[in-house]
Amino acid sequence: MSTGTVGTGAVGTSATAFAEYAAGDRRRRTEIVVSAHERDGVPEHYGRVFYRPMLAAIERAARADDPAGVLAEAVSAAELTGQPRAYEQVAAGFLAWWRKARVTPVPCGATIVRFADLELTVAPHLAVRGRSGGLRAVLFHLKEAPLTRDAANAALRLLAVRVDEVLPGAEPLVVDLRRAREHRLARNTNIPNLDAWLAAEASAYTTHWYSTAP
Repeated sequence: MSTGTVGTGAVGTSATAFAEYAAGDRRRRTEIVVSAHERDGVPEHYGRVFYRPMLAAIERAARADDPAGVLAEAVSAAELTGQPRAYEQVAAGFLAWWRKARVTPVPCGATIVRFADLELTVAPHLAVRGRSGGLRAVLFHLKEAPLTRDAANAALRLLAVRVDEVLPGAEPLVVDLRRAREHRLARNTNIPNLDAWLAAEASAYTTHWYSTAP
């Protein structure tokens, strides 16, 4: 794995999308890559904008005196097909997690993890400081299907290898928002095996991307 700016002609996706791909079955992997082709070069594509307002509302809510009110406004403004129900569930899950976590938001950055021709954007949705002073860089899973352990581990490892570039000293954390469930890498995780799997899946994604190009 290496880092840097996005290169010309490289295949690019987010760390969370790649994690879902790596852990998916054949059908889901194909859906992910085909959908990525459909979104490519279309800034306002449905798949790009579906969760954008809610993620922005979560960022505001984390800094607000009334986070529930901020999220309620986002739910009320939801108008795309499927948005109202999704936003209600995400908002409820975020509030449940936020009230239990008792953390304070802090600034963070973003970076790129590169596997040959594949470039993955690692951009935490939120960064927080706990009551003991510890920092956490947080990626959210917002989708209806529960986050699998393999997908969580993939996202956590991608965040872990570059966390000092986005928030030095932070603990990587993935939260399945609709279920308000936190995921961390287990201490006994076999990191060499995990890294080898990620490299293999990166190669598979790149091949899949080129083989399904319109």
